Amino acid sequence: MDSLASGAEGEESKDFEHLLGRVRELVDRRAAQVNTKGETKDLLREVLFSRLNKGFQEFIQNGELVGDARKKADFLVGSILTGTVLDEIAVILDRVLRDAAMPHDYHLAGRVEFIRLHELLQLLSSGKHTGRLMVERPDAQVDLHLLNGSIGFVDPHQFTQRMIRGKGLSPWREIPEALSAEANRVRIEEGVPILLTLKERGYFKEEEFKNQLRAIGSELVYDLLMRPKDTSFSYKAMEEVPEWVTKYNAALPIMPLMLEGHKRIDDWRAIDKAFPDLDQPITPAPDLFTQIAEMSLGVVEIKVLTLVNGENSFTDVRHAVGLNRYDLGVMLLNFAHEGIIEPPGGADTLDHELSAEESMEAVEEALMVNESLEAIPESLDSIFGEDEDEQGFGLGFLGAAREDGEDGA
Repeated sequence: MDSLASGAEGEESKDFEHLLGRVRELVDRRAAQVNTKGETKDLLREVLFSRLNKGFQEFIQNGELVGDARKKADFLVGSILTGTVLDEIAVILDRVLRDAAMPHDYHLAGRVEFIRLHELLQLLSSGKHTGRLMVERPDAQVDLHLLNGSIGFVDPHQFTQRMIRGKGLSPWREIPEALSAEANRVRIEEGVPILLTLKERGYFKEEEFKNQLRAIGSELVYDLLMRPKDTSFSYKAMEEVPEWVTKYNAALPIMPLMLEGHKRIDDWRAIDKAFPDLDQPITPAPDLFTQIAEMSLGVVEIKVLTLVNGENSFTDVRHAVGLNRYDLGVMLLNFAHEGIIEPPGGADTLDHELSAEESMEAVEEALMVNESLEAIPESLDSIFGEDEDEQGFGLGFLGAAREDGEDGA
């Protein structure tokens, strides 16, 4: 754009070749499933923001306007190309790139509208499969590395949560913003897992890393289960997994994750009723400070309440504090029950409680998947892949499940 505006001969073709190369590289990385969510947005920022910014600077300078040209350009372009706009365009481009890059190198792929995530995980667990399950939705992309049917390592492509669970008298522990930004950058540029970078930089100690991997990994899986809208997945079976998967194998069993995940889904329904629009401002109660004077609140809870001012939304508070959606949702829901904040969904949304029968329905549904394995004809083994397959990449979970049953008998 700036080349065309300047009229410099030959510069347009050079810039176009550079842009075409960047897009082609992104498509190739997308096809190989090694890209991250941030790459598409970075390309948009380079093409749209940086180039338009330079063009507007030249416009303001040539127009002899009063004031700093850079600040005026930043303000003008920033008001047009906001972060939200870039996010939306990046999501659209990601979908186009995903479709254009087909077929991928995977053994199973689909969307959760066809097979739900907990069913897929139980399928892979029953067959004791080893490989990488990439789960993607518009706002997140997570790689679940499976090792013999359990989750060995959870690798988010982007990790914006800064508050994680602590121990003892400190229930919360904060990841410094600079370290968080560096870990996310290393994930984009070098492909090193974010949690591994936090360990290498000394934030996690060697003796605690596996426990933190289990805790954070579980929370990421729960989040995928709680908000399945527009989620897609692809699974690639592997004979060998990355070295860090075997070294720090979290060995998260699927069934306990699913049971807790279904409880989280019930909890999130209650949160969603009280806070139906996460971008809607949250209003504090008129006597907020009077009510909290006698309450025993922690540092993080106080920080959250100071941000509830009638202008900040659920999303604003989450970004400012660094909590994940579930923990912040539970905290705000408790505040709403205490009467110290006014839930955007209305006070009547706080009265609903699930009956014992309703709360058990999701658990029974998960258990029925395992019970129904024997009811599937053996002829389907030929579709999913038999255990004797030479490559070992089939989805022969049926035979594996039957063998377990026979051994148990």
